[in-house]
Amino acid sequence: MNKEEALNDFLKGLRIVLNNALAYSKDHPYLIKSVENFKQKIDLLFNFLNPIRIDVAVDSLFIDGKKLEKTTLYTEIASMFHQRKIKNVEFRQGLTIEELADFLYGVSLPIKEILKKGGARNIISKNNPHIILTELDYSRLLGAAGEEVKDVWLYLFKEVVQRQDQKSMNEFADDFENVMKKLKIEELIKDEQIKKSLLDFVTYLKNNQKEKFYKCAHEIFKSAARYKDILKEENIDTLKSLFKDFNEPDFASLLWDGILKDDAFDILSLELFSRITGEQKAKEISSSFLSKTANKESLQNSPKAIKKTQDLLSVSSSQSVSEVYRSTLSNLLGGISFDKSLSFDRNLLRINYLFILLNLLTGERNKERLKVISERLSKELESVIGEGNFGYLKNLSDILRERKKEDSSLIEASGELERHISKSVEDNIWQEEPSSDLEYLVDTLGSSSLNADFYLDKIFNENKFNPDVLKLFFRFFPSASPLFYKNLEKKYADLGFLGKMIESLAVLESYLFREILKHIFSFSNEIIKIEVLKAMQKLSDFDQDFLLAVLQKGTLSLKKEALVILARDQNARKIALENLLAISSPWGKKNKVILENIILVEDLELKEAEGYLITLSKKPFFWNRGVRRKALEVLKNKHVRKD
Repeated sequence: MNKEEALNDFLKGLRIVLNNALAYSKDHPYLIKSVENFKQKIDLLFNFLNPIRIDVAVDSLFIDGKKLEKTTLYTEIASMFHQRKIKNVEFRQGLTIEELADFLYGVSLPIKEILKKGGARNIISKNNPHIILTELDYSRLLGAAGEEVKDVWLYLFKEVVQRQDQKSMNEFADDFENVMKKLKIEELIKDEQIKKSLLDFVTYLKNNQKEKFYKCAHEIFKSAARYKDILKEENIDTLKSLFKDFNEPDFASLLWDGILKDDAFDILSLELFSRITGEQKAKEISSSFLSKTANKESLQNSPKAIKKTQDLLSVSSSQSVSEVYRSTLSNLLGGISFDKSLSFDRNLLRINYLFILLNLLTGERNKERLKVISERLSKELESVIGEGNFGYLKNLSDILRERKKEDSSLIEASGELERHISKSVEDNIWQEEPSSDLEYLVDTLGSSSLNADFYLDKIFNENKFNPDVLKLFFRFFPSASPLFYKNLEKKYADLGFLGKMIESLAVLESYLFREILKHIFSFSNEIIKIEVLKAMQKLSDFDQDFLLAVLQKGTLSLKKEALVILARDQNARKIALENLLAISSPWGKKNKVILENIILVEDLELKEAEGYLITLSKKPFFWNRGVRRKALEVLKNKHVRKD
């Protein structure tokens, strides 16, 4: 065996033993055997590397000077260690099985439990000279990503605010843009604890560091404006409470920064601002705003800001935008001389022309003139698309949709424009992370300018796809579904491709995409099967029969992930427990399975299991002794919730 083979066996063994440590108790025979097997792989690698050092990044590993990434094996190990704040770990020769088991038990505890105990290093025995673990500075998590890391970050954020840890709060404030990307406004609205922590955090900054307070407030507002459902009344009430300590000058600064500095500040942002501040404060805020901007030199020298203000006025027809703010923006432009700026800024002139065309398209009722306007727009769209100005296309698409509702005879005049929009969306949708405007346009497309073979080639040969690509493919080419499934099966050994596909499917809420996940499950290895079940945990609906089949035939790791989903529904939870703990076991033939299922129920703390455990704790005959003992142990330790 050479070094590469020994290293590969070591990493595979590490992934297996970590999975088993997550699923089994420390003294379970299966885990003990797994640790022994992994110890043999470590000893083989010691022939080539001593010490064996693993450095951990967010989604990659560094071993022996090489970066290991992209393959699911590496990314899963990296993710698990990173979530537990492990920067690197070193295995040294002389390592015993007991020391190894102690380490694996420590790093496999639930993340929050590790954090509560002061980190993985505090859990591992201090008298272990053969495993050296260095923890990640918690602030490094600010740059991390992923659902599990987000949970760790949220926990740490609440802890920092409760402790009033000024150094850590400064770190949060300095990197607050990434903080809000991780937090997302939906979670702020839904989670009272997070909301309270954020309120306390903002209040601390307001009282102690005004400059950082304004920066963070602006990021909160930007995050809110990008959430399409934010304008619901209950959400506005939540945001009002978040901004309750803002005075009129604070709000004026927020509006000024949005216009002058934020490229994404649009009509939705202005509408949100108007709803949060309310009509009663509008006059005072506007007065403070105009006072702040009395010297308009910064706006005069910013064609982008001038254009943005003009855009807001040109599309600001929403009843939710206060007339006071519309008047204020008009006054802001009123004192600016455009002669100089426009004469030297052809781009700004063209932008104004484009929005004039939109305004004409909105108001024109004569079909002949409407046809001329559409032709002019068609000529301009090529350059608009080349610039990637999908915000403009979004506005155009919305206007066309509204006009056709008013008069179906306008469909013919708008057809060429819609074909331009459709083609531009399909030409640009292959990006890893399409813009929010592009994603919005995806949902409005009614036809495709491409064909199914083009999509299949991009997806399976070039590995270029994302959730929006999948949505469009199945919307436009449902008859090509068999070809999609056939190509998908050919990728059974490409773990990177399957991982990316599962991630994309996990955000698509429909029966069709759930069926694709089930199909991937049907032909994949256990690592991918686990990822499929984790993806299903993010969906709002689930296939009960499929998950019950996993409970009956799957490994303990698979059953655990399936039970997490079934436990969300009261009726499904009861059926699942019946399948797990009410198994007929004549002469103890199924006792091994029952024992595993008790461990599973213990781990997930399902309160409805108590009755079944009481029954199992009273099973007669000597061959059921192990089942009785384990059921009594769980009941005694209260690992099953009673609340």
